[in-house]
Amino acid sequence: MIQNPAQAGFWCCHFDILPIFQGEYAMKKCLFLAVLLIASAGCGEQSPERKAASDAAMKEIRMQRMAREFVSGVLKDPESAEFQNQSGFCGEVNSKNSYGGYGGYQRFIAGSSDLVVLERDSGISRAEFSKLWNKFCR
Repeated sequence: MIQNPAQAGFWCCHFDILPIFQGEYAMKKCLFLAVLLIASAGCGEQSPERKAASDAAMKEIRMQRMAREFVSGVLKDPESAEFQNQSGFCGEVNSKNSYGGYGGYQRFIAGSSDLVVLERDSGISRAEFSKLWNKFCR
């Protein structure tokens, strides 16, 4: 029997027969259970449209992570790499150069670990890079 209603979580759960809701942490247990029930109410089946959007978002995240790994593999200081404006295997990267300073953001296209094209450091002209960028990154 509950002797102290405030301590036993009387206002949240008044279940004398369930020993889990009795004792020192009864109020916390009741609140946790209530939050868990409310949160699980929205965990039904996803609609096909929502599932497709979720799958597309996960695919984009995987592609970006792979591209970052590929680009980091060709940088002089991969630990210093900062990425921005990334979409799939294309984006911009800034990292430290041989002198220890950041060289500024440059665009990249990363097809694989063996095929990374950097805007300034790949040995191709800006015009040729722009053609590749427009073909694969737009």
